[in-house]
Amino acid sequence: MLHKNYDNRKQLYFSYFYNLNLKLSNMKKSITYFLLGALSFGLFAFVSNNKEEKKGFHDSFTATLKSAKAYTLEVAEKMPAEDYTFKPHDSVRTFGEQMAHIALSSKLLNTMFIKGEKVDFNPAEAAKLEKSIGASKEACLELINSNFDEIITTIEGMSDEELQATFVFGFAPDKPELTKEQGFLFIRDHVTHHRGQAITTLRIKGHDAPSYRPF
Repeated sequence: MLHKNYDNRKQLYFSYFYNLNLKLSNMKKSITYFLLGALSFGLFAFVSNNKEEKKGFHDSFTATLKSAKAYTLEVAEKMPAEDYTFKPHDSVRTFGEQMAHIALSSKLLNTMFIKGEKVDFNPAEAAKLEKSIGASKEACLELINSNFDEIITTIEGMSDEELQATFVFGFAPDKPELTKEQGFLFIRDHVTHHRGQAITTLRIKGHDAPSYRPF
């Protein structure tokens, strides 16, 4: 009888420790699978973020240029055709000349510095062209459309490596070396500067300006 009870207790102890070891083993497996899963997810997230960082400027700036085009066209549309030759002071461009300058200079910067093509630039001839085109609302709208599209097509066709290629910015006194990415940023800032002047002229003439948009 005693021997039988001993065997029963032994069997119970054995069963208890066996089940305990089994639970611990399963727990270790679960922890291992969890850690492997977390590591895999973290690695995937890192690779995805890294890819996004590499293409971040390319995608976001393409959208910025499209928005800048739309906003500039809105400003150009707001001014009646008969007021395109108006200017608030003799020292500044007319409204139409501002619009023409935005389109022509953006194309020039894109061609010279982003594409790296040789351009025979003559400031006096450029001013005459701005004056001629700036007298026509229709001509300004057409040029803004086509020249912005050309710049957008340029950046859409560039790789990340090409965006980091450099050029010498000859219009600045110290002629700094800039990346083509910085060249695109300069085009945007230049457009913003002259569009702001055009909006001021629009308001001085008594016309409503389009609502502000950040990008």
